[in-house]
Amino acid sequence: MTKLIPVIGLEVHVELNTKSKMFCSCANGSEKDPSNTNICEVCLAHPGTLPVPNLEALHSTIKIAKALNCQIAEISKFDRKHYFYPDLPKGYQISQYDQPIGSHGYLDLQFINVKNDRPSAKIGITRVHLEEDTAKLLHDKNGNTLIDFNRAGVPLVEIVSDPNINNPVEAKAYCQELQAIFRYLDVSNADMEKGQMRCEANISMQEEGKFIIEGSIIKTVGDYKLNNKVELKNINSFRAVEKALEYEIARQTKLLQDGGIQGPETRGWNDEKGESYVQRVKETSADYRYFPEPDIPVFEPLKLCPEVILPELPGAKRQRFFEEYGFSYADADLLTQNKYWSGYTENVMTELNEWTDSMPETKSEDSIYKKKELAKLAGGWLTTKLMGAMSERKIDIRILKISAENFAELITLIYAKRVNSTNAQKILTEMLDADTDKDPTHIMEEKGYGQVSDENKLEEIVLEVIKNYPAQVEQFKSGKEPIIKFLLGMVMKATEGSADPIVAEKILRDKIK
Repeated sequence: MTKLIPVIGLEVHVELNTKSKMFCSCANGSEKDPSNTNICEVCLAHPGTLPVPNLEALHSTIKIAKALNCQIAEISKFDRKHYFYPDLPKGYQISQYDQPIGSHGYLDLQFINVKNDRPSAKIGITRVHLEEDTAKLLHDKNGNTLIDFNRAGVPLVEIVSDPNINNPVEAKAYCQELQAIFRYLDVSNADMEKGQMRCEANISMQEEGKFIIEGSIIKTVGDYKLNNKVELKNINSFRAVEKALEYEIARQTKLLQDGGIQGPETRGWNDEKGESYVQRVKETSADYRYFPEPDIPVFEPLKLCPEVILPELPGAKRQRFFEEYGFSYADADLLTQNKYWSGYTENVMTELNEWTDSMPETKSEDSIYKKKELAKLAGGWLTTKLMGAMSERKIDIRILKISAENFAELITLIYAKRVNSTNAQKILTEMLDADTDKDPTHIMEEKGYGQVSDENKLEEIVLEVIKNYPAQVEQFKSGKEPIIKFLLGMVMKATEGSADPIVAEKILRDKIK
């Protein structure tokens, strides 16, 4: 049978963090607010009320569209999208249909590290449009459904991708990059677990070579008839995006290979069971009976928001971290996923260059060599040691007490071989657990963590180790070279990790001979 390949497109919704709702002055609060407290006649759709668009929401939507390389519409408008469900008080949603604010964009995933591979995919963006969110349905244990209208009318941006996402891993990376962009732009916290960012996936399985994708359109080759797509809902995490798509690929492939027909379905994702289930027959745009919103006139986005300035975005910063600082793609990816981490990293690297230029052991080194070694050392300590220790203590980067200057000083002490890795870890622990920002050099001197390279002092310890482990010494003498590592380990243990391992090994070899 002809090979079946997935055709995937994603619809991502993100709630904007404006002060007020989309079409009224009610507070755009948080999920902690008591139910039905941020509401008024407008968001409850009382007769005679009129919507007034939120200019801040429009500005944020243009920022998102520009960040995704979209064309900004000269003229845009709002439309009514009709459907009947308890969470929609008006019986329709004010959305956008044929004249969205942004269209024909793309998101480049070229420099994202995914499972030790960097996808070179450029995901097309069909449209970026602005709409209002719906109310929230709460289901109790008795089978009752309650409605919280606090969320009704919250500004919501929908980003629709072209159907050119190739696999579940790529889909997950796309969603993660969108979240990073939203946070860099400061338009939303985009926490999926809080419902601030939601994802719906459209997926179908098609025969390889029987179709082509041109922008947002899938065109058939010859007389091939496309298989119907499935829309997946209730995807509440990045892991679930990948897992749900993997499941659907397997399910649809088996169905089609067994001679079945895939209908146009909307399916829910059950994360606990790891499977999808049928919700309803998928609607088309005709079912929603779109027509222009009569209470809001057409508008010119760039005239209403003429100055939209973007910060350096994650993709550009990731590439710059690789080129300017010499980080690996994996480290650059981790350090730029969060704008606060990327800011801290930049400050560390600036301070690190100043520290290494001021130390006699390192200031005269070849600049290319130093850049490479510092990037490797700093990248490892930032992404593994510091991030790991902060995660254990549940410390957010925004409240970290260790200044960039003192962390850079710690890296310099390691680089200059004034302290070994074991004792540097002890210093870092003290810095993290201190009530104030502590100087690593002071901790090193106070606790005696500095690296011992005094040959006379180390010679006494080496002789004691040789005396205490005669059997191992004889094994080394007989040609068992790896035993030297054991003996060196005993020296390091005796000095509590402070011995210079290079000097200690040299003395060991000399004394055993």
